[in-house]
Amino acid sequence: MNPPWLPLFDAPSIETTARDAAAFSGLGNLAPSGMAVNIAFIGNESFDDRVAAVQGLHGAGFRPRPIISARRLISPEVLRSYMTRSIEVGRVDGIFLVGGDPATSAGPFTDSLQVIEGGYLDGLGLQSVGIAGYPEGHPKIADEVLWHYLKRKTDALASRGFKLEITTQLSFDVQAVMNWIRQVRDAGIDAPIRIGIPAPATMAGVLNFARQCRVGTSAQLLKHYGWQLTSLMSPQGPDRFIDALIEGIDPAELETLRLHLFPIGNPTHVLQWLERSKQRLS
Repeated sequence: MNPPWLPLFDAPSIETTARDAAAFSGLGNLAPSGMAVNIAFIGNESFDDRVAAVQGLHGAGFRPRPIISARRLISPEVLRSYMTRSIEVGRVDGIFLVGGDPATSAGPFTDSLQVIEGGYLDGLGLQSVGIAGYPEGHPKIADEVLWHYLKRKTDALASRGFKLEITTQLSFDVQAVMNWIRQVRDAGIDAPIRIGIPAPATMAGVLNFARQCRVGTSAQLLKHYGWQLTSLMSPQGPDRFIDALIEGIDPAELETLRLHLFPIGNPTHVLQWLERSKQRLS
């Protein structure tokens, strides 16, 4: 009988920019089968850059999954072109859809729900759509608004026949994550959930990345959450977070959870950490 925590490590996902996707070349043999790599949608990279990343990741043995930022889309036609090209070169079958950071929209979409309810994902050949969850809240959006839109998005995607999964924001507070998962289930949402955690890195790197993601944390808070603080430049990993999650959550719920690793440093080290973690827990 497989241990209840094993699904956590089944087909985990990770994130990269188009520019950094080349670092995954030759790593397919280290990765779990079906590992998805989300490709960021940032302002200083072009669609040609992103499509090249899709092609490279597919060729390296990964499952490329473009992130779509609704407020960065100039038009529905741009979205269709990106998806058509990505499917052609990388057999893309799913995306991760977000509203995006820009305060002002580049085109007709002000949030991700408009993309879904407007039917702009229909007929593109996509099977699955990922959306974001916020266990520790959002610095600019009230909690009640987050819950309202989470329910509307899950209902809208289900009604259109898409497979759905939710990926949480970067988080260090395992108790907040577990509480949020229970709230999601109490709201009648049964979609698989990916827990967003930092990839193994130096503490300085983790703190810097957290600031980029607008996640409030500090060295003291990380220590409170169980992170070793021997040195800001010593390698750290999310092992205690994983252990606390496995210990604290209903074993039946573990079957619906997966990991999403936010990129900090070398992807080789991330893949090696995944394998070491499975061996450590066995």
